[in-house]
Amino acid sequence: MNQPLPHRTVCTPIVCLLAIVTCLCAALPGPAAAYDIYAPLKQRLIQDGLRPNVVSLAFQPPPPPQYKIVALTFRIREGKRSYAQFLTPASIAKAQQFLDRHAATFARAESASGVDRRVIAAILLVETRFGSYTGQTPTLAVFSTFAVMDQRENRDKIWSMLTVRDRKRWNRDAFDRKMMDRSKWAYQELSSLLRWADSNGMDVQAYRGSVMGAIGWAQFLPSSLVRYGMDGDQDGVVDLFTAQDAIFSVANYLRGHGWTEARTEAEKERVIYAYNHSRPYCEAVLGIADRLRL
Repeated sequence: MNQPLPHRTVCTPIVCLLAIVTCLCAALPGPAAAYDIYAPLKQRLIQDGLRPNVVSLAFQPPPPPQYKIVALTFRIREGKRSYAQFLTPASIAKAQQFLDRHAATFARAESASGVDRRVIAAILLVETRFGSYTGQTPTLAVFSTFAVMDQRENRDKIWSMLTVRDRKRWNRDAFDRKMMDRSKWAYQELSSLLRWADSNGMDVQAYRGSVMGAIGWAQFLPSSLVRYGMDGDQDGVVDLFTAQDAIFSVANYLRGHGWTEARTEAEKERVIYAYNHSRPYCEAVLGIADRLRL
C-alpha cells in the first residue's frame, strides 16, 4: 500500500527573503532606552539609605531638568535686592495687621521660643509677604538638576546658557567649582526632602517654591524643615503653607540659632544672618521689627 508523501513547504524566493529579514530583525537589539539623567543620582540616594520604592515613586515620572532655572541663579545677587520696599508705611501697616490677626498664635510662639514676635512677622513679610508669593519652581526638579551638576556634560549645558558677560565674570574654572559645591548642597537638600516626604506621607512632586528650592511662607530649605519645622496649629502635620506652622517654625529656627542668648544688635543680626546670608536682609528685618514697636 502506497504511503502518502509528507507535506512539504515550498519556499519561493519572496518567502525566503521575508524569512531572512524577519530573523535579522529579531536578532537586532530593541530601541535604545531613553537616557535617564537621574540614574546615577537615584542609585546614590538608595545607597545612602533611602528606600528604593520612595526614590522610584519620587522620580516617576522623571521631573524635567530645570537647566534654565539653574543658569538663572548665576544672575541672582542677593545684595542687590531692594529691601526699602518692606520699610514703607504700607508694608509696616500690613505687618501690624498680620500680627493682630494672629495675635494668639504669636503669643504662644513667643512664649515657647523667647523670640520677639515682631521679628518673626518681619521675616514672613520679607520672605513671601505673608504667603502671597511662595514661588512656582518645582522643588524636586530644581534640587535634582543642581545635584546632577557633578557631571561635566550637565555643567556644559548650563555654561552654554550663560551670557557672555556672566561667563567673563565667572570664568570656567570658578563656574565649575561653584557648580560642584551646589551639587553637593543640592544632594543633601534633596535627600532631606525625600526623607521628609516619606515620613510625612507627602507627594514630593507637588512641592513648589523658590528657584533655590525654598518652600512655604517661611521659605525653608528641606534640611531646615526637617530640623526646625513645627506644627503650630497642632493638626498633626507641619505645613509651612499655613500661618500658624510658619510662625512657630520661624520662631523655632531663630531660637535654635541663638536668639534667646542674643543681647546686642550685632548678636541679633548674626542670628538673622543664619536665616539669610545678606546684611541688607538683616538690616531690613530688624528695621521692620523696630517700626512695629512704635
